[in-house]
Amino acid sequence: MNTVSPVPFTAAVALTLSLTLAGCSNSGDETEQAPTSGDPVPTQSEDSGSAGSSPDDTTAQSAPTGASDLPEDADLSSASPQVPPDEAIAAAQKEAGNGTVHAIELDYDRRDGAWQYEVKILKDRTDFDIDVDAQSGKIAKTEQDTTDDSEQAIDLTDPLPFDEALNLASEQGKGRLTSWKLESDDDRIEYQFDYDDAGTESEVTVDVETKKVTVDG
Repeated sequence: MNTVSPVPFTAAVALTLSLTLAGCSNSGDETEQAPTSGDPVPTQSEDSGSAGSSPDDTTAQSAPTGASDLPEDADLSSASPQVPPDEAIAAAQKEAGNGTVHAIELDYDRRDGAWQYEVKILKDRTDFDIDVDAQSGKIAKTEQDTTDDSEQAIDLTDPLPFDEALNLASEQGKGRLTSWKLESDDDRIEYQFDYDDAGTESEVTVDVETKKVTVDG
């Protein structure tokens, strides 16, 4: 008769513990992987999309820099407004219905807080005084008076171009050029350039016919 050899107790216990530990090990691995598989993984497109959709970034990129604005303390000998004088004259003539342009001045209007051209136009017996915003070209103000006076037409290119007159004035003027004008007055046409040298003001006049330079102040 065949007999079965008994399995030692220690071997049986060791086998049981080995199987139990193996099962626990597999169960633990599954527990650690479960939440990982359920979490969404952010992709590169999601990250870049989130950064690009910030309202603050969009506002900053689209906001104007203001570099084109002319500051109140600008030096007109080296800086110019957005609107050149010939365009300001054209806008004023359109407002007045043409006529004889006998004066133009560029100056900073502290009341309006803006650089403005003042253009004077004589049409028939009406003398128009028109302010044109030097940055936008829009009409800022229009005034008119009745007069019997006659005026000569001015020209920023003939007989003395503006740039040449400015060069002549800059040889005598000191400091910052704060304003300038070209006007017909007492049968003479003259450029006038106003300078401010650390609080000391001076006025330089240039005759368009003789190119004579006169300093006052």
